[in-house]
Amino acid sequence: MKLDIRRKVLFLVLSGSLLTFLLINVFLYFGLYRIRATVETKNEELGEETAEYTEQLVEAQIKKRMGEITRLRARYVDGGLMSTTADVEYIADVMNALLKGDVQSAGHPIPNALYVDVPAGQPFIHYSPDLARQGVSPALQREIRLTSGFIGSLLGMSACSDFYQTVYLGSKNGYTIMVQQREEKETLSILCTEPIRHTYDPRKRDWYKLGKDASKPVFTDPYINPVTGDPCVSCVVPYYDTEGFAGVAGIDCSVQDLYEQIMETAISSTERSFVLGNKGEIIISSKEKGLLSVSLDSKDLRKSAESSIAREAANMVAGKTDMKPVTIDGKEYYLAYAPIKSLGWSFGTLIAKDETLSPAMDAKNEVRDWMSDFRRTMRGQITGYGAMLAAAMALLLIGLIGFGTRSAKRFVKPILELEDGVKQIARGNLDKKLSLETGDEIEHLADSVNNMAAELKTYIADLSKVTAENERIATELSVARNIQEGMLPKTFPAFPDLKEFDIYASMHAAKQVGGDFYDFYLVDEDHLAVTIGDVSGKGVPAALFMVVAKTVLQNNMLLLKKAEALGEVMARANDRLCRDNEEDMFVTVFMGLLNIKTGEFRYVNAGHNRPLLRCGANGFDWLPKADTCMIGIMEGLEFPVRKLQLNPGDCLFLYTDGVTEAMDPGGNLFTEGKLKDLLGTVPGEMETKDILALVSQAVKAHAGEAEQSDDVTMLGLLYKGQEKQ
Repeated sequence: MKLDIRRKVLFLVLSGSLLTFLLINVFLYFGLYRIRATVETKNEELGEETAEYTEQLVEAQIKKRMGEITRLRARYVDGGLMSTTADVEYIADVMNALLKGDVQSAGHPIPNALYVDVPAGQPFIHYSPDLARQGVSPALQREIRLTSGFIGSLLGMSACSDFYQTVYLGSKNGYTIMVQQREEKETLSILCTEPIRHTYDPRKRDWYKLGKDASKPVFTDPYINPVTGDPCVSCVVPYYDTEGFAGVAGIDCSVQDLYEQIMETAISSTERSFVLGNKGEIIISSKEKGLLSVSLDSKDLRKSAESSIAREAANMVAGKTDMKPVTIDGKEYYLAYAPIKSLGWSFGTLIAKDETLSPAMDAKNEVRDWMSDFRRTMRGQITGYGAMLAAAMALLLIGLIGFGTRSAKRFVKPILELEDGVKQIARGNLDKKLSLETGDEIEHLADSVNNMAAELKTYIADLSKVTAENERIATELSVARNIQEGMLPKTFPAFPDLKEFDIYASMHAAKQVGGDFYDFYLVDEDHLAVTIGDVSGKGVPAALFMVVAKTVLQNNMLLLKKAEALGEVMARANDRLCRDNEEDMFVTVFMGLLNIKTGEFRYVNAGHNRPLLRCGANGFDWLPKADTCMIGIMEGLEFPVRKLQLNPGDCLFLYTDGVTEAMDPGGNLFTEGKLKDLLGTVPGEMETKDILALVSQAVKAHAGEAEQSDDVTMLGLLYKGQEKQ
């Protein structure tokens, strides 16, 4: 059928309009889908970059902490060995002074391990086969008597360190004086066992030859201790008499004990650590089998078939500090290592690579999931915008292309700005702030990215600060507590062969380490010195000042020896502590000297708490208040000496202010009155150990769950007098 003009025009108008509508919709949907593809691509790139940056950041922080901990452990081992060189130098210096006549010593009888069994923990002398066969000349007897006067220091040194196995002297004349550390299981000293008992000559030992040729403290190569089976090294140094070389002083150190102490701070349960010797051999390892286990043939790790571990073993032997990926037994690890400079060894820490990366991968996956949710949200929004625009095209055919173009540009612009800002954050600019005011999820995403950057910055700063502070505090408190406890006598009964008196002392350290100390020792056969003190301050400074004060008091007492010189002992100690006292620290001290034959007791109180004295059946009562101020304040002070006469059954109770100032949860003090009343209930026949236990139990019951700020230190001395013949 032919159409008329009206219908043709209508057909042309309608067909043109329909064609225009279809073309515009095709172009519009094509443009929208290109925008969606661009948005998804950019979002995917953004998500990957953010995830990768987060992974790298977390991994870097974990590696850094692992490296720092490894270096701290190496320094701890190094510090322990360096303190050993100081101790062995001290032994040699004292021997030099004794043998050259600079210092006098009364000497002490000690058992000869060649003829009697001596348990570990007690000092003894041993003669070589040549010396036993030739006999001991009078001159050599005098030398041995002088040397035996130093036994107390050897005992103290053996007890002051958990990793000292043996402290000894080897003379050029063929005798050995030794103290072997006591084990949990009662054992004999090694020189009391056969066949070494009748063959041992110190002059033929490698450590003696090494020390004889040295001019300063030197360490032996590592070896296995025949008693404990642990790896050890010996630190030796020569000592001299008026004619020249006289012998070698030495200390055997258990590297295993030192290693076990530092491994209490393991980063994780899967962490593995080892010590590498200067010849590439494994000295100690937490791995029982495999490439890094300890082997009997001392294999050189630098020659390992695993190229990565061989390369890093060479760097460890060279004394380098680093952290590298390695492959061991087919598994990937991170290896952090640092040198132990005093021995030329190296400390290494291994942690599995997948364990290190686990937190980083979790963070990375979380960011990926976050960005995936964002892409799904964006995809839904774009689809909705397309449907709305398609419906609007039926009414706005002419303005559709312009409106769609402007809408697309306006829509994509904030996303591109967001991408640019996140790239800057991913490159490390955590101060970058995104400012998008779109009012939709894009603005919310920008705010979230800003919050993430701020939280990352805060987290990194807080993590570094808190980790460093916690490690510093823990190390400081551990060092201070070890110094404080290691210097105090712990063996009771202290003098089992002396029946004239009974002495016991105890110290219960507070959480915040203080400077309390006690000491007791025989000045000669007739006089017992007792000391108790309290240093001002807390932590490492107080512990170090306590060591100096205790040592100075004891050295001056042993030097002067006379009871009449007790005031001079305190004056000398005061002058010595005042010098170089830049921290203005001081110490309160009560020091006394008991004549165990007569019961005469002379004492000096330098600003310390008043002791309590029980005389016969009259109960405990206070001694007079301190005559002078504490020591360490001002040089040139004089310290008057007071005198008491103790009769059999009299008891002296010394303490620090941690006893009377112990507080309960309500802040109430234990008080001096309560202490005196408690001691008034003590029966006359009670031993000093039981008296101190009674007071300690009462203080604990008073304090309850309250944390104490000061140490609780006590010393009891019961005079029994001489047995009637």
